[in-house]
Amino acid sequence: MKVKQLMLLTVLFALMASCGGRIEAPVKEARAVWYSRFEYCNSTKTHDQDSIKLHISSVIDKAADANFNIILFQVRGNGDAYYTSDIEPWGEHLTGEFGKDPGWDPLEYAVKKAHSRGLELHAWINTFPVWRGTEPPKETNPLSPYLAHPEWLVCDTSGTPQPLTNHYVSFSPGIPQVHDYLITLAKDIVSRYDIDGIHFDYIRYPEGSIDNGYSHDSISVSLFQDSEKGNPYNLEWEDWQREQLNQFVYKMYNAIHEMDPAIKMSAATIGSYDVGGWNGYHAVFQDGRRWAEMGKVDFLAPMIYWERTHPIQPFMKRSEEWRKNTFERYCFPGMGSYRYNTDEKPHTWDETLGQIRDMRAKEFPGFVFFDAGSIEGHWSDLGFKEFATPANIPPMPWLNVQEPVLPENITVDMPDHNKIRIQWENTTDQWQRYNIFVAEGPEIDSLSSHHLRMVTLPGANTAELKVRNQDTHIALSALNKAWVESPLSRIISFRE
Repeated sequence: MKVKQLMLLTVLFALMASCGGRIEAPVKEARAVWYSRFEYCNSTKTHDQDSIKLHISSVIDKAADANFNIILFQVRGNGDAYYTSDIEPWGEHLTGEFGKDPGWDPLEYAVKKAHSRGLELHAWINTFPVWRGTEPPKETNPLSPYLAHPEWLVCDTSGTPQPLTNHYVSFSPGIPQVHDYLITLAKDIVSRYDIDGIHFDYIRYPEGSIDNGYSHDSISVSLFQDSEKGNPYNLEWEDWQREQLNQFVYKMYNAIHEMDPAIKMSAATIGSYDVGGWNGYHAVFQDGRRWAEMGKVDFLAPMIYWERTHPIQPFMKRSEEWRKNTFERYCFPGMGSYRYNTDEKPHTWDETLGQIRDMRAKEFPGFVFFDAGSIEGHWSDLGFKEFATPANIPPMPWLNVQEPVLPENITVDMPDHNKIRIQWENTTDQWQRYNIFVAEGPEIDSLSSHHLRMVTLPGANTAELKVRNQDTHIALSALNKAWVESPLSRIISFRE
């Protein structure tokens, strides 16, 4: 089956619900949330390890209970590490001191917790930023990249490096050695942690690039002027800078997938592709469309944090533009749910709910909340209403992973009248999951959320679940690491 046909299946709806005008939740839908280093580290002013762990555990439990399926967990902010690294120093928010070993590993802890609850965990990296603050970092071991490589910093038209402020100072995307450095960093994470994906933010030049001429560092300028090696197609300056980001994405995607073809690589992009004053293409030379067109990203999460009624950047219009720009890859629009926790319209939670419903009406394959903290007070409601049924992450058949294998020797018994116990032989690797479908007759629809009752943990070979009095039949399907689904197993009657 062609990729386009497979992707079309991910956005089909099983039925239209008749109550309240609400569309039934799809069986294939990415439900993701950004979970920043500020959120889990600043949950306590004492930097107490147990309190931070409790926050991570609590957020993951709430997300799992609400039928989310992806956590985008931040592990790098600005040349710092929230995981054990020999390349960059520990982030200061873990202990209150930059470079200080906290004595535990947040990424390792979060991965194990997420996997125990059936969630994918993607390591979220701020890509080019290397420092943030009005004073330079202190010397640490390993040294901050800001201190280790001042020759790589973004520079203005006069060749002066970005000044220290309360916002990020970045490495220049036009320097090949910077690409190599970041690829080494990402490969280190992939090699040592059981993550499901790498998620990149800040794949772009800094704010103010047009006004300040970022980045006229000497290496970039020299390459731009080199018509043989650095600029063989004689691109104009802005196009050349876009191509540097393109090349970074291409190289990163290839490097990651050479190590592990099942890793999903994604990117957060500016919410507007090329419209308005603040957009990716013109303001910061970011061409996410090109990354998707070349197949060098698995999904884009454009940060469309505006409301649906915004006069210049309306949420749904920008979302639909991005979807057209992702070709055979996915667009999971980023919702600014952090903005919709006030009582003043349109900045109420109803705007977030409206965005979810509108995206479903337009058959979007998923979405991302910014951020986990914005869902506090709403987790249970989402799990009870909008996400009342589980969902698969949309399939990514272009990933070079083993095809799903149907379970064998399925048996079903009933310990009591409203519970069934299923067992099967898992003949493949430990990462295969299973969908369990239950219906009120022998006709089972694998695209109906009424029939999908459970998505198992990877490697499972048993399951127990409650059933309704009218339920009579069950079937299973298998899911590989790319969430490609097998055909249904034979349909089994469990009420004779």
